Amino acid sequence: MKDQQDGSRRRFLEHSAKAATGVLGYASIHRPQSVNAAEVDRSISVKTPTGVRQTSVLFDPRQYTAFPHVVKLEGQELLMAFRQAPSQKRVRHTHPRSVITVIRSYDGGETWDVENAAQLAAGGGQEFAPIHLGRGQVGGLLAMHSVVPVREAERASIPHRHKHEYPFANVGGFWCWSENSGLTWSLHHNVLFAPRLQTCSKPIRLSSGTLLAPCYGALGTGLGGLSSNVVYRSDDNGRTWSPPTVIAKGTKTTRVYYEPGLVDMGAGHIVALHRTGQCQDGRSGLFWRNESRDGGKTWTDPVETNITSGACPRLLKLSDGRLLLTFGRRFAPFGLYARLSDDAGRTWGPTSWLLRSAPDRNQGYSSSLELKPGRVFTACYARNKNGVTGITGTFWKTPPR
Repeated sequence: MKDQQDGSRRRFLEHSAKAATGVLGYASIHRPQSVNAAEVDRSISVKTPTGVRQTSVLFDPRQYTAFPHVVKLEGQELLMAFRQAPSQKRVRHTHPRSVITVIRSYDGGETWDVENAAQLAAGGGQEFAPIHLGRGQVGGLLAMHSVVPVREAERASIPHRHKHEYPFANVGGFWCWSENSGLTWSLHHNVLFAPRLQTCSKPIRLSSGTLLAPCYGALGTGLGGLSSNVVYRSDDNGRTWSPPTVIAKGTKTTRVYYEPGLVDMGAGHIVALHRTGQCQDGRSGLFWRNESRDGGKTWTDPVETNITSGACPRLLKLSDGRLLLTFGRRFAPFGLYARLSDDAGRTWGPTSWLLRSAPDRNQGYSSSLELKPGRVFTACYARNKNGVTGITGTFWKTPPR
């Protein structure tokens, strides 16, 4: 079961990228091989931060609930979005009844109004990452698929590519917005800006007002169906978007890139971390990093970090200037961890701060808010003691500099 959970998301990402170009079979032919590469040191120095308090946001045994994103609105109001689909014996990333659920808290994350949840992206919503734009405006990046029952694949003209998934087509990345603080999400308030690519992390907004939307996937046949990480730009609050700029390009001889996370460090300095796969040197499970000094227009070459995850990176600039990374570790010891950097991610403190332990690899997509200086709320998904997958919340204090 653990091996299944560890590999299912990676295989899903590979098939999702290839579905955009019709290129299949590469993963089964070109396995990552160790080519004169040092073995990855996966040892970690673990400590628990002070002030840790665990909460359970939502666990429904009938639903597979995962991939949370949380944003702060006005005052103590928080908004959280996550994917829900019917629970099944095998972990799947597609379902005809997959939706995005949106809930809110009026007391800083202490309690959540689940009974009055809103929903969007019925029939294939994969993940939704919102951002608060102010004055009741909430936008967000939606990863969307079209999903049908197996027996309807031919009639729907959607190939059944993955035996453990439903037939699905990668529609692409949407920008969606609400004009009433996320209470309603109108169908006409969405823009398909990244056809056949996928979103994952939240957008960021620069001081100029420009929005940057990170995405991943195969950019046409020129990249041979290999996944790369890109960014789109909008100067009109998401109504129109630029062509994509490549942040990190996947190649057959190195690795492919998935699920980029961006953070604005100020003055045009943007830091990116990347999940990788198909690592031809065998050094899988590590984050890679690069940066831009011109607001995301050009990027340095990615370099390997020493942080083992196997899931996606999530970044937050703290009020004291430090960079916070939260991530799920899908190698033992499993759990939700945090790392801190004093130099915009070029180096990271030696301590892996354990926010919440986990029973297995079925976890790892986190989202954090600094509620007040030094006090953080981190949402994630994981299994509970009853084997139900749902949304967790962790309140904790950042360690002093």
